[in-house]
Amino acid sequence: MTRRALVVGALALVVWATLVYTTGGINGSWFGVSVSARSVDRPLVLAVALLGWAAFAFGWRAIDADIEWLGAALRPALTPAIAGIAAAVLVLGIVRGIDTAAGADSYGYVSQADLWLRGDLRIEQPFVATIAVPYADWAFAPLGYRPALGGEHVIVPTYPPGLPMLMAAFKRLAGPLGPYYVVPILGAVTVWLCYLLGQRAGSPLIGAAAAIILASSPAFLFQLLWPMSDIPAAAFWTAGLLCALTPRRYASIAAGLCASVAIAIRPNLAPLAAILFVFLFSTNRGWRAFALAVLPSFCLVALVNAYLYGSPLSSGYGELGTLYALGNGPINVRRYGGWLLTTQTPVVALALVALATPPRLIHWFLAAFAAGTFLTYVFYSPFDDWWYLRFLLPALPALLVLMTSGCWWLLARTPRLVQAIVVPCGLIVLVSYQVHFFVSRGALLLREGERRYQTVGKYAASSTPPNAVFISMQHSGSLRYYSGRLTMRYDWVPADWLDRAIAILRAQGYRPYIVLDDWEEPVFKQRFAAYSDIGKLAWPAVMEFKDAMPVRLYEPGVTAVLSPPAEAAR
Repeated sequence: MTRRALVVGALALVVWATLVYTTGGINGSWFGVSVSARSVDRPLVLAVALLGWAAFAFGWRAIDADIEWLGAALRPALTPAIAGIAAAVLVLGIVRGIDTAAGADSYGYVSQADLWLRGDLRIEQPFVATIAVPYADWAFAPLGYRPALGGEHVIVPTYPPGLPMLMAAFKRLAGPLGPYYVVPILGAVTVWLCYLLGQRAGSPLIGAAAAIILASSPAFLFQLLWPMSDIPAAAFWTAGLLCALTPRRYASIAAGLCASVAIAIRPNLAPLAAILFVFLFSTNRGWRAFALAVLPSFCLVALVNAYLYGSPLSSGYGELGTLYALGNGPINVRRYGGWLLTTQTPVVALALVALATPPRLIHWFLAAFAAGTFLTYVFYSPFDDWWYLRFLLPALPALLVLMTSGCWWLLARTPRLVQAIVVPCGLIVLVSYQVHFFVSRGALLLREGERRYQTVGKYAASSTPPNAVFISMQHSGSLRYYSGRLTMRYDWVPADWLDRAIAILRAQGYRPYIVLDDWEEPVFKQRFAAYSDIGKLAWPAVMEFKDAMPVRLYEPGVTAVLSPPAEAAR
């Protein structure tokens, strides 16, 4: 007992020193008692003394035996620990996640969920026929929507149906906030599935380490806060991988159904189903059942595309030639590779080591899936912000399982004492780095910033007439959602048509307003100021919302300030 106490105490001190180093220590008062722990040197010196005592008194083999005992004693705690981490992810997503139909993506998905509940994905806008403005059908299509083909003055959603259908189901079950629970729940599920995937590919320790790293990954945490399709796609693809690796009856059917849902959520990742199919075919396990189970998603996406865009092979995003180009490859390789190394650290490169270690077939299968995910985006339109690493989230659980497998293969060739120190301390350092990266980008403040869309929309509903039309872009969807008023996108109004467009709206009985985020005002002025006095915005706003991002509401030719409800403007 004394020998084990020495070893456990020494390891606990090393872990404590690592926590102090990565967090800066503790300095505060608990229940009136001052507590301060900032020293790294003292616990490390004491840890070395305890290990030296144990080695001198009992020998290194005894220490190895104690470490093996400690590992066996802690192993049963892995499952509840990962369950707790998954629960923490769920809570974070609900408490700090965005619960507003904001911008393009959030509004596009949430509003489409309402259309599925209504039973009609087409929104008729016959009034557009009376608005003699160029590109009027496009101007009256808010973010996340586009005109239907055929000149019928109808707009349709641009986003795939999978996530909105899930959101519709949750809204039916949980009410207005239901759509915003989808991503947090599936985020927690993805962490748990990553743990199970690591177990299947290696061991519970590999799965636990991969799940912990995933739960603290900046790209994962960032997308956990947004009602968007990245984490739902990752959840169902990871479930599909796990089912494909499960040698049980009906597992291949489950893999196909999971892949089917994932494809409905993100159709451009449909080629990944071929990787699962080839794996099942090569292992002679239910590949026919998989193919049948994955077929419904292709049918659903084809039918929705034909209904909304005129062809099964069309999409709401536009033609393939405008989205993909060979010249994008070098840019995307550099950017995605840099973002991955920056957010996950260069340790992620150890995933390559796993390709030479058993079980090779499983590791190569996971690597093929990760590479396939990257290939679907390598020629896609480039983006310049790190969080666009979100496109690769479906591959992240598989990649992290490979990374932890490679790390463990290397560590397995070192003394047990080294393993007992490197595993917990390495995880602490990596998790601390990832969480600091995430928090330092201000991600936890996003919820408050996005609330401005709801604030402006509800103000418009209560303080503007029913015939109001809001000339906007960033708020073009949220204003419709929260106020029920029409919006007209200024980015589709020709530069020399602003005054005429406003005159036409007034002649048709509408009362036009202009709503702009602070960052939009220079863009608006640059577009219209040379042709229009209105475009100069050279008069006071009738209302300013002073949230994290200021928003101003103008009424052309009106300088009187409106009287809002006290809670609408701050």
